[in-house]
Amino acid sequence: MRLVWFRNDLRCHGHTPLTQALAGGEPVLAVHVLCPDQWDAHDVAPLRRWYVLESLIELGEALAAKGVDLHVLDGGDFDGAVDALADFVAEHGVTGIFCNREYPLNELNRDRALARRLEGRGVRLHGFDDGVLVPPRALSTGKDTPYTVFTAYKKRWDAWMDEVDPGAVPAPAWPGGEGRFHGRDRVEALRDGLGLDAALTRPWRPGESAAYKQLYDFVEHHLGDYKAYRDFPSEPATSTLSTALSAGTLAPLDAYLAARRAMGDAAAREGAATWIGELAWRDFYRQIMHRFPSLAKGKPFRPETRLLAWNDNDEHFQAWCEGRTGYPLVDAAMRQLVTTGWMHNRLRMLTAMFLTKHLFIDWRKGERFFMRHLIDGDFASNNGGWQWSASTGTDAAPYFRVFSPLRQSHRFDPHGRFIARYVPELAELDDKTIHEPGKQPLLCPDYPAPIVAHQGVKQRVEQAFRQARDAWRQQQEGGQ
Repeated sequence: MRLVWFRNDLRCHGHTPLTQALAGGEPVLAVHVLCPDQWDAHDVAPLRRWYVLESLIELGEALAAKGVDLHVLDGGDFDGAVDALADFVAEHGVTGIFCNREYPLNELNRDRALARRLEGRGVRLHGFDDGVLVPPRALSTGKDTPYTVFTAYKKRWDAWMDEVDPGAVPAPAWPGGEGRFHGRDRVEALRDGLGLDAALTRPWRPGESAAYKQLYDFVEHHLGDYKAYRDFPSEPATSTLSTALSAGTLAPLDAYLAARRAMGDAAAREGAATWIGELAWRDFYRQIMHRFPSLAKGKPFRPETRLLAWNDNDEHFQAWCEGRTGYPLVDAAMRQLVTTGWMHNRLRMLTAMFLTKHLFIDWRKGERFFMRHLIDGDFASNNGGWQWSASTGTDAAPYFRVFSPLRQSHRFDPHGRFIARYVPELAELDDKTIHEPGKQPLLCPDYPAPIVAHQGVKQRVEQAFRQARDAWRQQQEGGQ
């Protein structure tokens, strides 16, 4: 008996472990282990949990229709998942487990613990890499070290992807007949226990079928304009497929191949190339996370930045969380996050840089807040983006780079349409005043004044980073 272990890959198409398991001529079962306690420990947003559980229900139905049983087990946390899987393997006479690799440290430790538990029974874990386009250890520099600069990594990544066979993952050889979905009631109970408002879930379409429909719609109608309009939050120019990719309802290879095919159209070429670059960033952050496991322990990539003296201003942090900073585009973005569970990527950079540069609050507080709200919350991408913005990470924005909220607002929301949508108390202001309501306080008495001035931020940040760097050097010299 072969067992396919579904994790963050809740789909049937483009799933190598499933295809390989079904190709062996042995009976095949599928399993998913619920770990709500691990979700709590990892700050997984309720909306993301809902998306995963709904997608799991669709997966169970799809597998059953193809003749494969899906069993849902209760694990609690990763330690419990190892126990539940070991018991399941013994009970069903499983000879091999087929799964896609996961790269964060806790997930790696879970898989290693299971492999050790099953080693004496002769049961092997067969790992695959469908969650990425290029496996994290596939590319190294000439010195056999990980790439820590994206531009150099992207050149090697492009060369690797040029050799990809479009037919690399054949369709599964389904057994036919009628399978069963064991444990659906557990999934539904966990979903219903979230108690989410329908207004929050209504805009989202979980599951594999919706993900592929969304991909094809984006490629056909929006990919050509992606480069020109992707930075404008009021425009429907982004794919929002990060949710499907993070839960695995869409195979990254299918996303890449759809964009690569579109490059044959001259009108779509630039947009497709830019969007493919975002898929490369996704792989880049995964290889960084995998090869530098200290990141999973809350450490900054740049060791000297451990000595930064972050502000501990809870009033400022709460104002940022609630969209009350007095900077309209920052506030609109934060309100979008809290009310929809998603935020435009340009605004993720802006709000992260505002927290870490203007307010000089520890990036880890913002990273955690994002994870607790984002439907596409993904540790590698979220951590990479936050450390880039905070100038503590690999390939980070230089510490002297500070986004001006006002300039970003004028440039990327020139008519204030996005601001008006999420900060309704400013909706009646004209195109100029909506960016700087503080200049006309009588027109918007319910909107706060800026909690910190933009002037002088760059100088304060430069001084703080220089002090941390100098203190680090002194520590290193003293330890020699």
